Amino acid sequence: MNWLKVGAIVVGGIIVFFVLNSVVHLLLGLLSAIAFVAIVAGGGYVVYKLMSGRQRREVRSRPEEREVPRERETRTIVVPPPPPPAAPRPAHYDVEDDLARMKREMGQ
Repeated sequence: MNWLKVGAIVVGGIIVFFVLNSVVHLLLGLLSAIAFVAIVAGGGYVVYKLMSGRQRREVRSRPEEREVPRERETRTIVVPPPPPPAAPRPAHYDVEDDLARMKREMGQ
């Protein structure tokens, strides 16, 4: 009886394996067919657009109907004058004089 159960399990496993294998094979075949049809249809659409684009002709209006472009507005850009150059430092420049002047300006 034990060997019968083991054999039934093995046969059931083999059947499940073949069923799952066929289901996966069917799904992969269906997926590849859909991908192939999509690629062919996309290529056909691109060819159609390219061919129909070459057949188009530009419709030109009469000269009376054309819109006359307006003249561009001119804007004047005002550039501020450059600041005057700084006074040159005397030849006998002293840091102490500059520090004293800064202290006077700050009110200390």
